[in-house]
Amino acid sequence: MKHHLLAASLVLMLAHSAVAMEPVGSEPMIIEGEVAAVTVYQGQALVTRQVGLNEISGLAEVVVTNLPENVLPASLYAEPLKGVEIRSVRYRVRPMELDVRQEVRDLDAQIQEQTDELATARRKQQLLNERKQYLDKMEQFTTVTADRELKNGVLNAETLVELTDFNFTQREEIAEGELQVAREMRELEQQLNTLQRKRGMVAAGSAKTLREAVVFVNVTEANAAGIKLSYLVSNATWSPSYNLRATGEQDRVLLEYNASIQQMSGEDWTDVEMTLSTATPSLVAQAPSLDPLVVKLGRTQPELVAQMAASGKDYKAAREELENQRKVVADNRGNSFGGFAFGSSSSMGGMGGGGAAQGVNRAPAFMPSQEEANQQAAAGDLFEAPANGEFSGPASGQVSNRWDIRDREMADRFLNDVAQKMQILDYNTARIELKKSDDLKQIEGEGVSVSYRLASKMTLPSRSDRQLIQISSHPLAAKFYRLAIPVLTSSIYEEARATNDSNQVLLAGPASTFLGDEFVGRGEVPTVSIGESFSIGLGIDSSLRTSRELVDKVERIQGGNRVVDFTYELSIENFGSEPAQVRLMDRMPTAGEADIKITLVSSDQSMSEDRDFRENDMENGMLRWDVEVPANATGVDRYVMKYTMQIEYDKQLSIVGLPAKR
Repeated sequence: MKHHLLAASLVLMLAHSAVAMEPVGSEPMIIEGEVAAVTVYQGQALVTRQVGLNEISGLAEVVVTNLPENVLPASLYAEPLKGVEIRSVRYRVRPMELDVRQEVRDLDAQIQEQTDELATARRKQQLLNERKQYLDKMEQFTTVTADRELKNGVLNAETLVELTDFNFTQREEIAEGELQVAREMRELEQQLNTLQRKRGMVAAGSAKTLREAVVFVNVTEANAAGIKLSYLVSNATWSPSYNLRATGEQDRVLLEYNASIQQMSGEDWTDVEMTLSTATPSLVAQAPSLDPLVVKLGRTQPELVAQMAASGKDYKAAREELENQRKVVADNRGNSFGGFAFGSSSSMGGMGGGGAAQGVNRAPAFMPSQEEANQQAAAGDLFEAPANGEFSGPASGQVSNRWDIRDREMADRFLNDVAQKMQILDYNTARIELKKSDDLKQIEGEGVSVSYRLASKMTLPSRSDRQLIQISSHPLAAKFYRLAIPVLTSSIYEEARATNDSNQVLLAGPASTFLGDEFVGRGEVPTVSIGESFSIGLGIDSSLRTSRELVDKVERIQGGNRVVDFTYELSIENFGSEPAQVRLMDRMPTAGEADIKITLVSSDQSMSEDRDFRENDMENGMLRWDVEVPANATGVDRYVMKYTMQIEYDKQLSIVGLPAKR
């Protein structure tokens, strides 16, 4: 009896224990939420889903399902709205019998329907073959029977005729049926192949896997607002492009600023608030740590110079290489979501610091690939994601955010190592090396980082082709002119100098140019700051033509030097009925060595008074005249402008060109 009571008590205790161990609340709430906002970077996108929690209260587990296949698990974080506390967030994957994407499921249904119809057509073909076989047997029976009856003198001719007519009629029907079924099968097979190819494109990289964020929440108020779930996705990028429209008034240019977006994240963005950004997505708020720099005496300076010469590097080349390494790592520091590898300190030896980051797209040894991460999550190794905007510590039996921490530590060590090499390079560089590097410009900094918040909500489905949306439209003040460069081309181009008087920085990108309603060609818009001016090409003016000719050359010896005067004739023909304002440009050489003297002797017209030209271009040998070409100035009446320049150099030498600086 005691044993029975003990067993009953044990069962009761286990039952109570099981109840206590059950999750708080009812079954997990499974919901997709709605994509409310997207920030598209150049290579990734930050997606924010709004998840309502009106139906639950207290402690509950919320499963945000159908995350896209290109989600970066380590970037997952949740933000509570009013009336909600977030206790934990984790990412998981689990297999599904069907692809989770609606577009793929629709294609699967169409493929199944086509497959069923094809099976029906094949069954029809099989029945037609069976009918043919039956007719063959019947024909053989009729022939044998007719021969036997003919020999016995009891042949029924009427029955034989009926059987023969029936046979031929059936064979005609079977032949028509075979042709119809063959056409039907061919069309069905073509449609099926098309659907399968389309599915292959739409579902590229997709698997029958459900990706989910499991959020443990405490809903403290009735009708709580819910939560925001954010995550980075790959296979999303954008680039700027422009439409430039010049009107007949020739006082303004309408600039249409567009974004060409490629969205292959695996989920559709429907009616979302969209921001376009050139920043690098990162959840790292802490600056890199600066380590002390300790120096000692080593090899002599001549040995260092010899080492640099042997490696084929001067001060400029060595510093540029180190600066490029620094920029790559600084730009990607903290962005471990896509995987980033750093060269080890020992591999960066030498004056040039040869250990650049060893490939941005290759994950370091301590960080799993996307596929490995998904496999680990499916096996129960879950990512601990940031809750309430902060990364939580590692949970028992879970993979924590240690990869991000080690990535940042590696990046900081790398940055300090590169900075040390740059400083040591400065300390050991002779002043003559610095003088030789006078043309060394400041290495381009971190780049222009801008964001554009689109005024209206946008819809972008996930698909392979690029989609064009308009960021803004600005009428810009512009000055129109024609540009003639006869040393390069006989064509004269229309151009406009526009000023970016908008409140947006314009990023470099391709442009389609229109003059009125006519498309005139394609060009480029450079990066333009607010208030900065830039040139817009408007195509060739077919009513103008220019030429350049050497019309005189006078040479003499003066002391030990050769002095040569060159006279050039620049001409413009105007076939139009209106005078034309033209910027006429040419160039003189500039001296690459001190023993060459180059002088502008004379010119029929004075140089342009344009301030930018005089400050930036004249010192590089550029020549510009702002001229007016009369109407119908052709042939002997064409506009002609002459100028003379002089070159003086050692009479024993000849003039050799150097590569152009771009």
